[in-house]
Amino acid sequence: MPGSKADSRKRSKPKKGKSNLRVWKTPEQRRLEREAPQVIPMYKTNRERHLDEIQRWMDENLPPPDTPEWEALCTGCGKCCYDKVWEGDRLLLLTSACPYLEVETNRCRVYPERFEIEPMCLPIGPEIIEMGGLPEDCPYVENFPGYRGPKVVDKSLDEM
Repeated sequence: MPGSKADSRKRSKPKKGKSNLRVWKTPEQRRLEREAPQVIPMYKTNRERHLDEIQRWMDENLPPPDTPEWEALCTGCGKCCYDKVWEGDRLLLLTSACPYLEVETNRCRVYPERFEIEPMCLPIGPEIIEMGGLPEDCPYVENFPGYRGPKVVDKSLDEM
C-alpha cells in the first residue's frame, strides 16, 4: 500500500552486472558443483606440456588408435612385450618376455584382452613414448624427433 511502512523500506538494487534471477539447479548439478575441484590450475607443468606435444605429434603422424590402419603399423617384432626396468635415467630392455607372448611367433596369446589381463601391458600413448618404452625401429615412433628407445641388455628380469 502506498504510504505504508512496507512501501517506505528501501529496496536493494541489484549490483551492476548481477541479476535478481535465481538460477535453479537440479540435485545432480549441485552435486557436480560440490565435487568439482575448487582450484583449476592456470598452467601446465613441463611434463604435461611435453606429453601434449607428443600427443599432437601422434595425432598428426599416426592413424587413430584401434583402427585397422593403426594395427597395420605393427611389424609384429614383439620387442615391446619384453620386460623393461629402469637403471638410472635409462630404460633397459631385458631378455625375459611377457608370459602371454609366444616367443617363437612374437604373437600375444591374449591380444584382444591384453590390457585387462596383463597389468604391465600398456597401450601406446604419450607416456610410453616419453619413457622410451618402444624400440627405436618401431613404426609407431621411428619418425618421432629425438626418440630414444630402451637400451637392450642380455639379462632377464630374474637376473636384475
